Amino acid sequence: MNHVNQNLILGALTADAASLGLHWIYNQQCIIDVAGKMPEFHPPTASDYEGVPSFYAHGKKAVGDFSHYGEQAYVLLKTLSDNQGIFHSAQYQEHFKTHFGYGGDYIGYIDRPTKDTLDSITITEHHALQQANSLAFKHDNEAKQNSINFTINQLKQNNQLDSNELKKKIDSEYKLNFDSQYLKQLIDCLKPIVSFHGADDVQLPAISKLPALAAVYATQTELAKFSESAIRVTNNNDQAVAYGQIASKMMEAAITTQDIDKVIEAAKQAAPADILLLINNALKATDKTTPEFTQQIGMSCNLELGIPSVIHNLNKHLSYQESIRQNIIAGGDSCGRSILLGAILGAVHGCDTERGIPTAWLNRLKQGQRIEQLLDQL
Repeated sequence: MNHVNQNLILGALTADAASLGLHWIYNQQCIIDVAGKMPEFHPPTASDYEGVPSFYAHGKKAVGDFSHYGEQAYVLLKTLSDNQGIFHSAQYQEHFKTHFGYGGDYIGYIDRPTKDTLDSITITEHHALQQANSLAFKHDNEAKQNSINFTINQLKQNNQLDSNELKKKIDSEYKLNFDSQYLKQLIDCLKPIVSFHGADDVQLPAISKLPALAAVYATQTELAKFSESAIRVTNNNDQAVAYGQIASKMMEAAITTQDIDKVIEAAKQAAPADILLLINNALKATDKTTPEFTQQIGMSCNLELGIPSVIHNLNKHLSYQESIRQNIIAGGDSCGRSILLGAILGAVHGCDTERGIPTAWLNRLKQGQRIEQLLDQL
């Protein structure tokens, strides 16, 4: 992977970590009062949230950590890295469940789409396994459990698996003559586990996972299909997918053109009429700062608010550092907006340049070395 694509991922993750300490404070003056005009990497502090509209969600986090948005971006990066840059929805779902679920690596706030997705995965798996175990089977129970586990693993690699292909593989693996009809029924029972769709939600978590996917599949026809697949793992909503396709096209344009105006044009070209109206309104608001514009339209987590705020910020043609600062001061769901904003600016302006990602910011990432390792594997 070349440096521009890597910088897109680094820009997203750095912006998220920089925004963490003041995330979900809905009073811009409060943010300025506690952090000044350089609010990046402010330590999460409960007292900063007192007396103003806010939600203190990151008490278990420290400076340099990712928010739950950054963690989603990290999970998809790890999924791709572990699979030589190849995306499989079922493998991403498994990484997501392992990372955020019970006993997983993640410690911190779980948003509603993530919670609903984890709950639904558990219910779907339980129901599918119940059905699979109820099938008539001519061998012993150990062989039956082996057939179930083997089929799940095969489906995670290829969710279009048919019974003939499965029979060849499983007969060879276990030296048994499995019944073809049983295997066909088994696939039907277990396929919901790997074709799972998440919560009906139209918030910014839908796009937070996309930077690594855009970096790997930019200019490839699979980008749109894989973006939708990744989004629907957590946000099974057509409007969320529409915003996700816009975000993917913006990041692709950032990689291929390194031109902010062309990134904005890519957003306009990808947007359906209702979203295009919101984008054009953001572009017309040239008399307002991004904090002023964001306060006017709303600071919360909805994509219909977050994407226009990012577009407005990009249209100011500021440096990476100043754009991220303006986004933090804008308040509300600053981490949610920061992923797309930071990704685009990282790809356009690079690292350690006059307008790019400051090296001092990169050095504050607690998982910086791990991120570099994952990038090297792509």
